[in-house]
Amino acid sequence: MLWIAIVLLCGMVRQLDADCLPTGNHKASPSPEAHLRDCPLYANNACCSVDTSGKMNISLDTASWNRCGSLSSKCEQFFKQLSCFYHCSPDTTVWANPPLSSHLLNVPLCHGFCGQWYKACKNDLTCTRNWNSGLWSSNATETNCTSECIPFSKMYKNGRDLCESAEGDSFKVRSCNCLNMDKDDEKVIKSVMQGDSTKDGVTEKPQCRGKRSIMNKLKLSIRRRSLFVEDIDGSGSGFPATK
Repeated sequence: MLWIAIVLLCGMVRQLDADCLPTGNHKASPSPEAHLRDCPLYANNACCSVDTSGKMNISLDTASWNRCGSLSSKCEQFFKQLSCFYHCSPDTTVWANPPLSSHLLNVPLCHGFCGQWYKACKNDLTCTRNWNSGLWSSNATETNCTSECIPFSKMYKNGRDLCESAEGDSFKVRSCNCLNMDKDDEKVIKSVMQGDSTKDGVTEKPQCRGKRSIMNKLKLSIRRRSLFVEDIDGSGSGFPATK
């Protein structure tokens, strides 16, 4: 009972001390936003308001992500998910970039999420690998490409390349203990708040090591079987064949 009380108390302290990223578009501290239709995942405790949620962008500027014409709806949905996380999540400060507190550093995105993002956008057009650079602004609400528009599939090699290039070092691809921009992210973030990770990304917890251990055992089993077959044939085993 004492342990449960301590955990609950820590949660209450965190809630009271919670801040939002200091960008000017974020609220000073998170609070409920019942009518947050664009980003309902964060409605219970949001760093964005209803007024700002409709103008969100994955980048820190206010320009639209449709820099080479309108994105397909499937592609745009991934940008919206990441924008909602950046602008509305009360947990982004966990990955705040120390030199630039309004920027993110190594947010752990799941490999599957990045692969789906790439698949959804591969035929859409973009003009820069890093959406925080390679652009020039003529005013506060307009940006223009400095290079020609080409398909995502030509700009990025795969989902990992997209996730780790589109926003500089904001995101890091991982296979477990990572974010999918859905309600299950709370479990990963809780492990972060309990000190199971660093700014370099979420460290592997027991379940990740367990999965890796199973894969290692499988690989070892396959290798042993391979050596056994080679030994029967009298070659490749490293031991002299019996006659």
